[in-house]
Amino acid sequence: MILKLQDLNKVNINNSKKILFYGINEGAKEEQIDKLLNKITKENITNIDEKEILDNVDMFFNSIMSKSLFESEKIIIINRATDKIKGIVEDLIEINPEDIKIILNSKNLEKKSALREFFEKDKTIICVPFYEDSNLTLNSIISLFFRNKKIPISQQLINVLIERSKGDRKNLNNELKKIESFSLNKKNLNLEEITK
Repeated sequence: MILKLQDLNKVNINNSKKILFYGINEGAKEEQIDKLLNKITKENITNIDEKEILDNVDMFFNSIMSKSLFESEKIIIINRATDKIKGIVEDLIEINPEDIKIILNSKNLEKKSALREFFEKDKTIICVPFYEDSNLTLNSIISLFFRNKKIPISQQLINVLIERSKGDRKNLNNELKKIESFSLNKKNLNLEEITK
């Protein structure tokens, strides 16, 4: 089932056990993954690359099936997922291990991608594309940041930050962190300082 980014708040995504996040906007994907993981203890989260799974499939399935008595939920994040992992995901859906959520984090997948097509057609699993952020979205993120920090900013400075972000929140967040560090001892920022 395909969900748009703006529809994620309308659906209780925590009830879904298999989720595919794909696209070029790494910052937006990271934000959504963090929202899903905010109530889970770090010990119950496993980050693994697709290549590690493909190199040792049996060990991967053994780690999924083994569960501590103290774990209420286990989350596995498969990074750099491609079409090569589709068969393993199908096996996981068939086995349907209890209390295990799997999040696949992938770069941009073409329309004819077998993995993307599988997630889009199956109504029991979720597929969310992450496209470049629009200038309007980036503008609102920047404005909110500076409003919360009580730092005055001009539209010209906002435009420079939007240009530097290249449509990705990860780039924008990196720029905002730099500005936050730089502005600790300053009350106003000018274009020259931001450009540096």
